[in-house]
Amino acid sequence: MGIYERDFEYSGELPCVYLILEGAASCAQVILNGCSIGYTQGSHLQAEFDLSPAVRPGSNTLRILVWKWCCGSYLEDQDFFRYNGIFRDVYLLERPQGHLRDIKITADAAGRMRVWTDQSARIRLLDGGELLQEHSTDGYIEMSVQNPTLWNAEKPYLYTLELSCAGESIVQRVGFREIGISERFELCINHAPVKLKGVNHHDTSPKAGWCMTKEEWKQDVLLMKSLGINCVRTSHYPPHPEFLNLCDEYGLYVLLETDLETHGVLRRNPNVDYCYDVDSSDWPCRRAEWKAEFLDRMQRAYHRDKNHASVILWSTGNESGFGENQEAMIVWLKQQDDTRLIHCEDASHLGQPEKADLYSRMYPSLSELKDWAQDPHIRQPVFMCEYAHAMGNGPGGLWDYWEEIWKQPKLAGGCIWEWCDHVVEVGGVQKYGGDFAGEMTHDGNFCCDGLVFADRSFKAGSLSARAVYAPFRLRFHSGEVYVRNGFSFSDLQECRFRYAVERDGQTVEQGTVSLCAAPGREASFRLASPLPETCRLGLFITVWLTDWQDNTFVLQCPLPCRIQASDETDQAPCFLQDTGEVLVAKGPRFCYTFSKAVGNFTSLMIDGRECLDAPIGLTAFRAPTDNEETHMKPL
Repeated sequence: MGIYERDFEYSGELPCVYLILEGAASCAQVILNGCSIGYTQGSHLQAEFDLSPAVRPGSNTLRILVWKWCCGSYLEDQDFFRYNGIFRDVYLLERPQGHLRDIKITADAAGRMRVWTDQSARIRLLDGGELLQEHSTDGYIEMSVQNPTLWNAEKPYLYTLELSCAGESIVQRVGFREIGISERFELCINHAPVKLKGVNHHDTSPKAGWCMTKEEWKQDVLLMKSLGINCVRTSHYPPHPEFLNLCDEYGLYVLLETDLETHGVLRRNPNVDYCYDVDSSDWPCRRAEWKAEFLDRMQRAYHRDKNHASVILWSTGNESGFGENQEAMIVWLKQQDDTRLIHCEDASHLGQPEKADLYSRMYPSLSELKDWAQDPHIRQPVFMCEYAHAMGNGPGGLWDYWEEIWKQPKLAGGCIWEWCDHVVEVGGVQKYGGDFAGEMTHDGNFCCDGLVFADRSFKAGSLSARAVYAPFRLRFHSGEVYVRNGFSFSDLQECRFRYAVERDGQTVEQGTVSLCAAPGREASFRLASPLPETCRLGLFITVWLTDWQDNTFVLQCPLPCRIQASDETDQAPCFLQDTGEVLVAKGPRFCYTFSKAVGNFTSLMIDGRECLDAPIGLTAFRAPTDNEETHMKPL
């Protein structure tokens, strides 16, 4: 148990005093001036306590008891480092008597805004600094905005709604947008088909664990945008509210998952395979005594985050089987919210996809994905909540998946597992499972599987994902370079383009072009000079697209050219020199130096430029990754 205690002064100016715990693992009891106020569990779920009955003017003593384990721990067996304690903001909130307790806002693509409040309020709707409308409401009001600027991940336009009651003003950013499914089972935003180019995101910092700062969340969001990512699955719990504010502001579609995963149940019996044997009544998802806990986690996630424009999908959790308790969560959600879709991968995995709105599966082969796209019995958008494992030099095969996703309307996209490596930095060394003394159990390197390193620097896989997620595609035909627009809401004329043609690594033409093409359409341009007829190594065109947020994406396309062997008589001679200590290989454009003493290259000069930062050193071994094992660990 961790015991947190401090004194605070209360002026008594405002009569209602609340304590907010935004995250405490695994459960907490709040005691004020020796009086028990309440209890909460659900580590990544916000809890609010009314201190008003026990608070007094002057000095007060607040004590919070946080237990390491509770029954809720069985529902929080996610793939991450296990931390305990208060790890998100904790604060006191003073409010006037008769304040608003509940606000629900919906705003659709037609400009209709509906606002529910638990009591009378004054409402002002602003566009920037311009007041659009002002109304009073006794609990419900419907407003209409003519030709609203719609919110989407490409152009996340937000309005401001101010609600005043009992002398208090609450400000909420609002986006007009609409989520639906087309007749071709496409996932649509504002009636336009959208592909979710996603990643799974955990809260993790190499120096502070689950405790991230606003600057770190902002860095994550901006890096995702720079890689072409437009969707985040909050694996596997609601994120800090500030992360969602940033997704609203900068534009990311959010699949918001509640704090639920029961991996450990899969291993409860050594005689049971690692599988979903939910015909057994042993699973929490099927036991009646767990129903209230399942519902509580979904309800609290919904009520905290229901007014965020970025949240387009609710998720009932991850890898927890599918039973009566998940069904109760879905039924409750549908009663509360008819503006979003519901995701439950376990329902599809266990043969009941109709219970949710998406057909969601993990890690299908490419042939399986193709089969699902053609299966007439799957009458839902197909979404891979996890589909590519970014461990080591992964993820691989992304381009093949996305060529199929772009071709098939029903395929909505997927999320790479996962955003960044989980490590704990100790003395400048990044450590993970098995690196700490006294570990009874651990998952080894299994959390070091990020698209980016723990410090958010890029890997080879980061650059691969950026190319695959680029919002355009290239092809060359009959002398024309064709650029296909992969945006859903933006014309290519809003972007800047430059290109370069390279023959055998040498630039033979470069320039800038202006292109105009609506979403899904192509634009083309002709090169200024005729293509070379022959080359020794290859002829390519590289195109850079820079969008209105200064994110740059690059793709390369081969051009037709006849490969012709070089005429060695026209080349300067190449020779090898042995000085006794080193071997020197020289040619017209290169000079390589190989040290006999260290058995490796100490210099690689090409066109007069040194290509090595330092002499090459020999590494005889590195730890293998899961991607290299004969049988990869089941996910």
